[in-house]
Amino acid sequence: MSSLNDCVRHLLILLVSIILCSATIQSVTTRFTEKKKVATSHTTLQNFSKIKCVERCNKENRNGRCTLAGYNKATKTCFLSVDDPQDALDATDEMSGVFFYEPESSMICTTFFSIKISIVTQLLYIRT
Repeated sequence: MSSLNDCVRHLLILLVSIILCSATIQSVTTRFTEKKKVATSHTTLQNFSKIKCVERCNKENRNGRCTLAGYNKATKTCFLSVDDPQDALDATDEMSGVFFYEPESSMICTTFFSIKISIVTQLLYIRT
């Protein structure tokens, strides 16, 4: 009876976690790589700082409208793009760079889910 209660408890934790993770705004790690530029851009923003460029792309990313952002330090120009990060082109000048986005919370949730599922599986195995 104890292992069944443990199993039910872990299943409830898993269910609540799925709900919380799906409702969570994903945090994003940004990585700036110099001597790169976007291949194509749909929006060009003048007089933007690096931080504002990242914030704008992150906001647009929620709607699927920005996967990476190019930035030119000399002109303070931000280029929003839906290109894949591996499509970024090499740039000859050191003033150009690209921000790559790496979602964090989805990886945390996936790791947590796999741990919980393995616990429930083990508890069910013990029960039978």
